[in-house]
Amino acid sequence: MSPAGQARRPYNAEGRRAQARATRNRILAAAQTLFLARGYTAVSVADVATAAGVSVPTVFAGFRSKANLLKEATETALVGDADPVPLHDRPSMRHVVEGATAREVLHRLAALIAEAGPQVAPLYAVLHAAADADPEIARLAATLDEQRLQGATRLAEVVLDRLGDTDPDRLREVRDTIWTLNSPLLFGLLVTQRGWPPERYGAWVARALTALVL
Repeated sequence: MSPAGQARRPYNAEGRRAQARATRNRILAAAQTLFLARGYTAVSVADVATAAGVSVPTVFAGFRSKANLLKEATETALVGDADPVPLHDRPSMRHVVEGATAREVLHRLAALIAEAGPQVAPLYAVLHAAADADPEIARLAATLDEQRLQGATRLAEVVLDRLGDTDPDRLREVRDTIWTLNSPLLFGLLVTQRGWPPERYGAWVARALTALVL
């Protein structure tokens, strides 16, 4: 009991959690900015900490390593925030898989690829530029590609379900087609290097998916 004879209120940790989320978001934003400006190798954890206004131990406590910081910065760019919700559970991807027909699923997917590309492709370029010289980053690149393959598998299953197709060979072909056309590196080739507007790229992906899958 308190001196006034009243029971203490239960400890409310929401404020602390909100502060931790804000700090995490600040660190990720700083990391994204620095990696894009300087590349992976030239950025230290101390640089990220300084830019985010936190200590180096705070960065390590939240992300464990610089490689994991790059991983989470890339994944955050993909989904739009740092909340621990997988892409397939997010409204944007649910909108894709809820398409009534295979064509609608593919066109919605193409629009999502074009929308996410400007944020994701530059960080993928940083990651792959560092992968040749850093085995840890090479493993990270392989992990992210495997995650994309898993996502492509789920999407291929949805498409073939709409088509009433149960051929396992067809599933693998559709999966690999989606995986390839969903590559941020492909976005970088046509949008970053060739100067295509993202809208044109999205329309091209939609035509390619439709032609190759349907």
